[in-house]
Amino acid sequence: EDREISPWDYRLAENIETVRNCHLAEYYGTRLHMCHVSTKESVDAIRMSRLRGARVSCEVTPHHLWFDDSRLQYKVNPPIRKAEDVTALIEAIKDGTVTCIGTDHAPHTAEEKADFNTAPNGSVGLETSLAVGITSLVVPGHLTLMQLLRCMSTAPAQLMGFKAGSLRTGMPADMVLFDPNEQWTVQPEQLRGKSHNTPFKGMTLTGKVKATILGGKIVYLEEEPLCR
Repeated sequence: EDREISPWDYRLAENIETVRNCHLAEYYGTRLHMCHVSTKESVDAIRMSRLRGARVSCEVTPHHLWFDDSRLQYKVNPPIRKAEDVTALIEAIKDGTVTCIGTDHAPHTAEEKADFNTAPNGSVGLETSLAVGITSLVVPGHLTLMQLLRCMSTAPAQLMGFKAGSLRTGMPADMVLFDPNEQWTVQPEQLRGKSHNTPFKGMTLTGKVKATILGGKIVYLEEEPLCR
């Protein structure tokens, strides 16, 4: 029957699935990692499950830490949530419930994103992720820079068992050189990726990547082409 759609309809799916998965992980004693957690109810469920000893972890995205639905209408999955959800996600990072920040990088063409109703979910996030983290978490004093870097590199690598996220001897020489204090304005046409569908268009961020080194080879320099 026809009825008015409640804001709860857009979050129940995530909340119910999170609670269900946490209970299953607890019951079977299995390892569980959930991507793109975005509601306060979800992080509350994960927090309580971890306190009960479950091997549960989760990740959040930069755009869910930055935007709430009063500031942005952009088609991503999960949807942009309420301001109270943003606060809950930040608190969950601070208390260790959330250990990872992932970009949810989803490139699409301008033509694909032109019509909100038919556009695929997603936005690009690789080139803005560090600056968004510094601007939204470090500058306001929620995290130290080293805590942010751990959430974006060391912790995810350890969680997945990758040989990465460290500068110890014998580890791959994967590094990012950046100025944590430089401010810059996001101009989509200047992004190096093939897709420019960023919700951060025109916004001033703090923290500018100067170079990326992959396996000991420079693959990006600020003034030079991405690949050489």
